[in-house]
Amino acid sequence: MGRLFIKLIIIMTMALLLFIPVNSFVKQSRSYNINDDILTFKKNPYPVDIINLGASHSMYGYYFKPTGLSHLDLALPAQTIQYDFKLLKEYDQYLKPDGVVIVSISQMTFVNVETEDAGRYYEILDRTQIEPFNLLDYYRYLHLPGTNSESFTSALSSKWKNFKWTSHQSWANDGKNYAERKSEYVEEQYRKATEKNYVEQNVRQLKEILDYCKEKGYQVILTMEPVHQTYQEHFDEDVMNRLVFQYLNSLELDVPFLNYMNDQRFADNKDYFLDSDHLNSAGRKKYSWIVYEELKKLGYF
Repeated sequence: MGRLFIKLIIIMTMALLLFIPVNSFVKQSRSYNINDDILTFKKNPYPVDIINLGASHSMYGYYFKPTGLSHLDLALPAQTIQYDFKLLKEYDQYLKPDGVVIVSISQMTFVNVETEDAGRYYEILDRTQIEPFNLLDYYRYLHLPGTNSESFTSALSSKWKNFKWTSHQSWANDGKNYAERKSEYVEEQYRKATEKNYVEQNVRQLKEILDYCKEKGYQVILTMEPVHQTYQEHFDEDVMNRLVFQYLNSLELDVPFLNYMNDQRFADNKDYFLDSDHLNSAGRKKYSWIVYEELKKLGYF
């Protein structure tokens, strides 16, 4: 019995020694800390001129600091429109009177419903807004994220993204490989969404966001961020009508829609993109100035 106990202690000690660096690795990863900017704002809030909502296209799309405007980016990767609304209601108290709300529309806006990683909202949203909320998962995510296989896989993928097979690099084959994979993913998600009536649910949610903004007196616009031409080839007019515009048009909205998806100032310039559908630092600075100038023409500033 004594020897068995000693063996168990040794095994547990070894497991703990192995787990500590794994847990630290996950906690320091970009994927785990993807909400840091929002968390920093929450700890030291200030009045803002613009709030943008959306998923990764929006998150990598806007940088208004050079314009002199204060800006809060509430977009996160794969964010559903339901969580757009939750975050807006949590943080719009800091939006200045007549402030602007940018609602980003993408190929996934009416497709996403199930949140892939609720943990990222644990520190930036009230617990009652997180569905489903589990207290054990909450503490495990905050303190022991290394125990979550998805968090570890995401952290590992982010760390080693530059070591992918050549064919899986973002710009392999001029970005066509990436765009094809993304197209296949979107189509599969769209198929599932239509089967489960998620699309109609998201359309209603968008209308609720816009009605909420009108009720609060916010100036709101819909936007679609630029993508590279290799991405455009997979999301032509017919595809976009099927995925997005037929539903958007059905709402008959009286809201400006700034659609830059096929903007030729970006379309054939890889220097503005991380990959074929996400802007890099140079791209978002150029794009944000364009949006800012358009907002001034609309009389928003």
